[in-house]
Amino acid sequence: MTFDDLPTTFFDFIKSHENEDPASLRLRLHGKELGFDVNFAITQIECRKKCRKKLAGFLLNPRFLFPNEVSSEQASNEAVARFHAGLIEDCGSLLDMTSGLGIDVITMSRSARNVASCEIDKQKAMALKWNASILSAENITVLNVDSVEWLRDNDSVFDVIFIDPARRGDQNARLYNLHDCQPDILSLLPLLRKRCDRLFIKASPLLDISQTILDFQELKSIRAISVNGECKELLVEVSRYYDNKILFEAIDLSNDSQIISRFSFHSKEGHDFIQKKGYSSIKYASSEDLKEACFIYEPNASVMKLAPWEEISVDYPSLKKLDKSSHLFISESPVSGFPGRILRIDKLLTKKDMKSIKGGRFNVVARNYPAEAQELRKKYSLKEGKEMFIYATRIGASPILISAELIKR
Repeated sequence: MTFDDLPTTFFDFIKSHENEDPASLRLRLHGKELGFDVNFAITQIECRKKCRKKLAGFLLNPRFLFPNEVSSEQASNEAVARFHAGLIEDCGSLLDMTSGLGIDVITMSRSARNVASCEIDKQKAMALKWNASILSAENITVLNVDSVEWLRDNDSVFDVIFIDPARRGDQNARLYNLHDCQPDILSLLPLLRKRCDRLFIKASPLLDISQTILDFQELKSIRAISVNGECKELLVEVSRYYDNKILFEAIDLSNDSQIISRFSFHSKEGHDFIQKKGYSSIKYASSEDLKEACFIYEPNASVMKLAPWEEISVDYPSLKKLDKSSHLFISESPVSGFPGRILRIDKLLTKKDMKSIKGGRFNVVARNYPAEAQELRKKYSLKEGKEMFIYATRIGASPILISAELIKR
């Protein structure tokens, strides 16, 4: 089957059944001839349901196709792809070595003049070529090749190389170390550095940042990128334009690609980040600082990944950290621009208070507390809340429970 052979009735079927359950459709239509591959059409309905939020812009085109169900699960978030594109504006030439469904490369092609897109899987490459065509990404040349072999066999040089190495191993096990992913970026680094000015590596959110700093020379930046508070990736940039200091950024995006928060700092050659010297700017709260109507701050997932507690204390000098390991802050007056949740403390909860709110609606967050959030939720029969939170944490050596009202997500 080639995608060019799909009849209009194939796309009409997808549209007319888009709100139906795919499993029920498969059962009802099993063995029926409709003039096209019914299972493939139902796969489109299934994938569109799964990607309704993360690929909303792409799915506005009713002819956008997924080669298989796995491609929808592994597809990049469109908001993140747009952020990637913003990092390479006015790029002359771009190579995407592991294009997959093509969300990144199609989006980045709008910021580049000439684009080579490699995908080793034939079905994925065929879908990418189709989708690039219907989305008018005419500057993309799709290559159904092993990108490493292709790069070794020619002398092409690019302004930017982008690579998202496969992070699944035997029996679908998740991989985090760049040495274990395919292709092995660290082994390929000498070749890649000869072939581009800037190299972007899309890595797991669980990648060890300190080890990454040691692994790469000419490391320009490391960005922890989240969408609506969920960390999606670490984006590592290696560049000829390295200037002996590394840019670290914690970025939280909305589904429509707006930047909710962006916290940035530099670290000279990464040494400061690894050694975490000093912490001289961090102020710690005492029990006297913790009062009703004060404000509590919970860093978002990207900030938690980078752990820039010294830098946050410098940028927000009125904040005090509750405890070395809780990573929560408080202040007497609100501060604007904090990269994370801001809440107003309602009450310091006693055991009697906890019994009185049994069965209530609260979000529960446990940080450096003897019990997990789920244990507390079960113990006090707490239901999911919207605006009210309970923070189970500690100040010094003392466990505490705080109720607080959300004022900024």
